[in-house]
Amino acid sequence: MFISEVFAADAANNASSFGAPFANFIPLILVVVVFYFFIIRPNHKKLKEHKKIIDQIKRGDAVITSGGIIGTVSKVDEANAQFIIEIAPKVEIKILKSAISEVLNKEDQKVVAKPVEKSKVERDDKKIKTNQKKEKDDKDKNAS
Repeated sequence: MFISEVFAADAANNASSFGAPFANFIPLILVVVVFYFFIIRPNHKKLKEHKKIIDQIKRGDAVITSGGIIGTVSKVDEANAQFIIEIAPKVEIKILKSAISEVLNKEDQKVVAKPVEKSKVERDDKKIKTNQKKEKDDKDKNAS
């Protein structure tokens, strides 16, 4: 009688242990799925959009390189995958297409092309300093 109970219990353990190795992989599979949807897929989408933007660059577009240089495209060299960018009057540099980090739209180009008046900046700084000085004087009077 004891032997039949032992065989019955052993058979039940063998049946449940069959699904156990698969159950151990479920968390790993879930981690892979989460990585795909939250990291890999958005990164591929971003890379495709960037490649599309780079392919649409034409002469006269303002661009920013990955090194932070802002310039205007003066020539597109499709054969070597390069741009010739004018960064100052009569100063041109060659860069690879992969070095372009951003293309400025027409509104951004106006901002880059129009420098801020120095006198206006200085006036704003003076106003800020005088306001800070007045506040400090008021605090000193109240403290006395």
